[in-house]
Amino acid sequence: MEKKYNVEEQRRWNDQDMWIDSGHEWSKHFGGTDKLWNDYLFDDLKQFRNKKILEIAPGFGRWTQYLSILASELVVIDLNQNCINQTQKKMKHHVHEYFVNDGKSLSDIKSLSKDLVFSFDSFVHMHSDVIEEYIKEINRVLITNGCGFIHHSWYHGGEDQSFRNIDGRSNMTPELFKKFVESNGMTIVFQKEIKFLNVVDCLCLFVKS
Repeated sequence: MEKKYNVEEQRRWNDQDMWIDSGHEWSKHFGGTDKLWNDYLFDDLKQFRNKKILEIAPGFGRWTQYLSILASELVVIDLNQNCINQTQKKMKHHVHEYFVNDGKSLSDIKSLSKDLVFSFDSFVHMHSDVIEEYIKEINRVLITNGCGFIHHSWYHGGEDQSFRNIDGRSNMTPELFKKFVESNGMTIVFQKEIKFLNVVDCLCLFVKS
């Protein structure tokens, strides 16, 4: 079956007008970005203190600021040059390297080089074929016993183009995401729901054994 990558659709995030408050606008339902980090993310991520972390699609650096405190070395990669520019403007030398990619691969990242690959609020918009390619690449760049922590959509039956669906969610389920992880020889640690104002998404932690 022909792949239907929606990479071009994701270039909308290169438009400055897509950003109202550097991404913090999407934390309001949780009481702000600090509260979302502390209440929903930190407990699962604190085990990666002083580890090498890769963040996929940092946007304007909303989560990069927290990851930089955890990591011994932090690298970020994004499809959109404006996102990389804004993150670099904010984080400067606190991020080790900045890369612009093709929206579905991690070719600038060395194999077996990362302890954690993290992404929040970005995979929720990606087409399943794009996610499948990223999972393959995450498996390649993780060290043995390294982990992926990915926030993805829990939405099905919608339009093929994610921005035609509620809150721009792409069609994805925990079952399909698990299939991608396991088909690449990795293991799900947990999949749990996270409720936004209008949608329910999934947080997934998986490990490369």
